[in-house]
Amino acid sequence: MTRAVRVVTLALALLLPACSDSGGPAGQGSFSATVTGDLTNSFTGRAVFGIASQGANQGFAIALERQGATQVDRDVVILARFNTQRPGIGTYSIVSSACDTCTDDDFDAGYVLYRPSGDFAFFASESGTLTITESSADRIVGTLNFDATWILSSDNITARDIAITASFTAVPGQLPTVG
Repeated sequence: MTRAVRVVTLALALLLPACSDSGGPAGQGSFSATVTGDLTNSFTGRAVFGIASQGANQGFAIALERQGATQVDRDVVILARFNTQRPGIGTYSIVSSACDTCTDDDFDAGYVLYRPSGDFAFFASESGTLTITESSADRIVGTLNFDATWILSSDNITARDIAITASFTAVPGQLPTVG
């Protein structure tokens, strides 16, 4: 995949609604995440997985979302790959959005934050790993860690390089829209 295709696909996964690959349990899953580096933050929330679609392009996505009191008070970590199959137990590469030799099994990742003040930021993965310890149609359990770099932000956010770690139990569900 070329850099432009991977960046565009990740952006589409972040910006558009998608349906899950099954109805799944009533719960929303859960996660705990920490951001370090030029920006620091810790947050928890719901964790879901499903198929992200945009036209003929589809991929598998896992989303970790903290939703505050309003739509503009949230944090979203998204992992997406071009392969639509639910990943099995194992360790997967989280690759750079600039990767030219990636496969459809590699994951891109991103972190988006919105604040009631109007501040926002988007960071894209450079490298990392996703480790899945349990994978079934009803839930995916795992951990992730990746380094990310700044792509876009409001003027008040000057962070450029961050690292994200998280543990999660995701269930099938509606992927968040953040656009």
